[in-house]
Amino acid sequence: MLKDYRDWLESELKLLGNASHHAYSFGQANMAKRAIERLDTTLGKKIVVVIDDFEARAVLTAIEMLEQGTTTLDPALGGLRETLRVALEEKTRQYD
Repeated sequence: MLKDYRDWLESELKLLGNASHHAYSFGQANMAKRAIERLDTTLGKKIVVVIDDFEARAVLTAIEMLEQGTTTLDPALGGLRETLRVALEEKTRQYD
């Protein structure tokens, strides 16, 4: 999904670059270029995994059950648990 968005921005940048004799096109090309740079900076050291709500909730539940059955949860799993929890909360707020 993000790759498709980046590819679209690249195609818009090329298209607008060909129409650079219009001030509007020049401004739009600059915005597309900044959007690409910001996307690359934001995602540069991240891995994006797309999973649906049901799967995210199932993984979150599994991690919480694992935590209940052990004295300590591996910090990596604790971080994943928190990331999933926050993402699900944000999505719920977004559609309320």
